[in-house]
Amino acid sequence: MQHDRGRRAIERSILVTSLALAIWWVLVLAPRAEAYIDPSAGGMLVQLILAGTAGVAVLGKLFWGRVKGFFGFRVRQDPVSPLGNTKPPHDRV
Repeated sequence: MQHDRGRRAIERSILVTSLALAIWWVLVLAPRAEAYIDPSAGGMLVQLILAGTAGVAVLGKLFWGRVKGFFGFRVRQDPVSPLGNTKPPHDRV
């Protein structure tokens, strides 16, 4: 138990030190950027935002059943065929 507390304290101090160094780098040591966003970079940024939004929507759709199950709603199961077959029928020509 004591060992876990010491380890957590060390991890916390490493995290705080890393954050402090990162903030120091951004605020004090980073040079000023004199740049602009050209049209192609702006288009790529818009595409990145749209793709990220679509990705979040797909993940939400995939995990929605788990979220509903977590809050106690019953998740609808896929219907089972009356013959008990789980494979779809094949059309032979």
